[in-house]
Amino acid sequence: MSEVRQPDAISARYSHARPRSQAQFDRDRQVMPGGVKGAYYHTPYPLTMDRGDGCYVWDVDGHRYVDFANHHTAQVLGHNHPAVTEAMATQLRRGLALGAPMGNEVELAEAMCGRVKSPARVRFCNSGTEATLHAIRLARGFTGRPKIAKFEGGYHGSHDAVEISVAPSLDEAGPADAPHAVPQVRGIAPHAVDEVVILPYDDESSVERLVSAHRQELACILLDPKAGVLPQRADFMRFVEQTARRCEVPLILDEIVGFRVGTGGIQEQIGITPDLTTYGKIIGGGLPVGAFGGRAELMDLLDGTQAPTGFFQSGTYSGHPLVMAAGLATLSQLTPAAFRHMNELTEHLCDGIARQLLRLEVKGKAVHSGSVFSIYFTDTELTDYRSLSGCDKERPRLVFLALLERGYFLSHNLGMNSLSLPIQAEHVDGLIDAFGEAVGATL
Repeated sequence: MSEVRQPDAISARYSHARPRSQAQFDRDRQVMPGGVKGAYYHTPYPLTMDRGDGCYVWDVDGHRYVDFANHHTAQVLGHNHPAVTEAMATQLRRGLALGAPMGNEVELAEAMCGRVKSPARVRFCNSGTEATLHAIRLARGFTGRPKIAKFEGGYHGSHDAVEISVAPSLDEAGPADAPHAVPQVRGIAPHAVDEVVILPYDDESSVERLVSAHRQELACILLDPKAGVLPQRADFMRFVEQTARRCEVPLILDEIVGFRVGTGGIQEQIGITPDLTTYGKIIGGGLPVGAFGGRAELMDLLDGTQAPTGFFQSGTYSGHPLVMAAGLATLSQLTPAAFRHMNELTEHLCDGIARQLLRLEVKGKAVHSGSVFSIYFTDTELTDYRSLSGCDKERPRLVFLALLERGYFLSHNLGMNSLSLPIQAEHVDGLIDAFGEAVGATL
């Protein structure tokens, strides 16, 4: 019962019901390559949204959806949360940007350092991409070593150092226990791949061997504790930290999505202490943001107030007061009870999805980390990028379209979805039932 059928009917119903999104996409393509940014595109064409409120979004054709995508997990409080909108309105009255600090950047930095034990200092930037770029640059300058180690399948933004082996073809990826460095996109610096050592997830012995062999040239190990969309074993992540310590290689933990799991992020949840941590998404309250923080010994290299250090990080919009106001308002709402509400509902959701798959005799599973969840159609044990690469890619697209018919908006590949604080049990139970119907429509 795993063969996908009726794809044309589902796509045809989608197109018939959403002519304004089609017209908008046709207009977009005239002046923007591909019409939309890559993460938004799906066939037959992407939705254009009109507005959002609470846990709901409306498209330009008037359809309402319960939002389980939440802008790539960034909208943790849902849409138009009053604390965020009021904080932004107050800041707008003070000024949009005055070319000098306005005070709320230190308030957000204090809030973050108060929640997480490892960072003594924090610097703000404009995206997760910038956060990993600056953290890697800091580690390279601190150690004087040229290379970085990252994990196969880990996504850390769109700069040259990390656009390596994010989703490589298995024909090019090399041995599972010693993966090749494969460029993700064309146009990156010619020698960028030579400066990256690729590590396999879920394989302690290979990680120890590769890091030990390259320890004299590694500036850092960059670890995404979710492998992008797949939670990793706590024992494995602790082993990576131990290996980094033993080999004297700084550990950078990418919490750009992982900070969503609880007050202190994934590092508090599993008990590790990275040298540097990168942040983004929820700390901006829905606005563009990035941050990186860590040990004073590392971060104070950016302190040029006494004498030049050779390090520098700035940017016109880094620490923008409107972003800081929205981020601070968001963190103020994320109490332990708020995290518990979202995380428990996510666990209930994934259990319900598993029951539906079992009932329909469809091979698949739902995994989650805190309030972030992904749905895969496979009977393979999912441990790393290579096991993920064998999942059915067509059924998620059709299930996504069929869920839209039933009033639920998820990521179009069903990977890296999330709950927001306004979502309640009835929304989750509704999605469980709708998921069963949607999968049934593809049989």
